Amino acid sequence: MVMHKLDKPTQASETDITDRLRDAIINRQEFDAGAPLRIDALATRFGVSHMPIRAALQRLESEGLIVAQPNKGARVVSVDETFVGELLDIRMLIESYLARRAAERMTPERLAQLETLRARHEEAVGRGDAAVALAANRDFHAAIHQVAANRDAGLILDRHWRLIRALWKRYGYQADRFAGVVADHRLLLAAFAAGDGESAAAVTAAHTARAKLVLLSRMRENAPPSAADAHPLGRRHE
Repeated sequence: MVMHKLDKPTQASETDITDRLRDAIINRQEFDAGAPLRIDALATRFGVSHMPIRAALQRLESEGLIVAQPNKGARVVSVDETFVGELLDIRMLIESYLARRAAERMTPERLAQLETLRARHEEAVGRGDAAVALAANRDFHAAIHQVAANRDAGLILDRHWRLIRALWKRYGYQADRFAGVVADHRLLLAAFAAGDGESAAAVTAAHTARAKLVLLSRMRENAPPSAADAHPLGRRHE
């Protein structure tokens, strides 16, 4: 079993490297908790210079997936139920605050935009297009954050969006969850239309709490794959 250099190094962008490392950490396909991430080895693996590797590691550190230690390099943290639960608890607090703030600042034009995004999401769910539904869900919440207009809060949520998407990809985002999201979006728009910030915050908190319960349940049901399984970093068996 050996590692090999990617055939076309220029195809490994910073975003691609970050996504593949994130998936490998979440899937525990190569990096267990405490495993070191060495820049030289990763640069060789992806066929790139040190710069995009450093940028990818900085991104993963901002997401909480690795910890950088002086003179020791970066090490992987444990992506366990505690890690995921705390991540979603923080998200629930921020999302609820932004929903309340958005309700207070809502305009007819913004409400119409949200209705369009809600309908797009619901149509995608109806035809079973998970990829479009997830993208539409992202756009719907991003539009709410824009109305709320708290830049720092929005940046925190944006920083963890790819991580949460990767977790759902790993553990499964099934039809029952999509149905719940559709219902929550309708309730949220009703609260916005009424200018009811407390209801908007409550709907959002319940929405995130249910997501937490489902995701943690999926984690318990799905044992992590072994290190011998195929993984996305380009290793091959010989």
